[in-house]
Amino acid sequence: MDAFEAILSRRVQRAFSDKPVEPEKLSKIVEAGRHAMSARNMQPWQFVVIQNPDRLKEIGALCSTGRFVAEAPSAIVVLKDVANARWADVDCGQAVQNMANAGWALGLGTCWVGNFDGAKIGALLGVKDGWAVFTILPFGYSDPKNPPQARPLKPRSEMVHYERVGNPKP
Repeated sequence: MDAFEAILSRRVQRAFSDKPVEPEKLSKIVEAGRHAMSARNMQPWQFVVIQNPDRLKEIGALCSTGRFVAEAPSAIVVLKDVANARWADVDCGQAVQNMANAGWALGLGTCWVGNFDGAKIGALLGVKDGWAVFTILPFGYSDPKNPPQARPLKPRSEMVHYERVGNPKP
């Protein structure tokens, strides 16, 4: 699958099959994150790859809107450099997008988790001072009984303007 096809076809996935994710695929996903753009090339991220089912359950229990992490066969915890307050969130967001699209291109789904106890997850993972949990990306193969959901988009006419807001495509 090429990059454009992955971007246009990607779906949010919160349910996973029991099939384990191959370490080679997780490595490729991490590489996609490492190659994200970042302001001044600061690369204010670190990635913690998790495959231990007990650790995934512990992390999932600390996610108020991402308990599905507990049932995922793998996850990547994205850490941000808190000293880079101005750009770390934007840069880490770009890394997350790269990883989500790379995972989809490799046949894996994900849904980034937004509400979690970052301090407890950080302590669990041995996160050093100066770093914080940005998000958790569970990765896995689709559960045939609960396939990824569609992403309805707003009409293009509401989002795309040319030269000035309100100008439709010429």
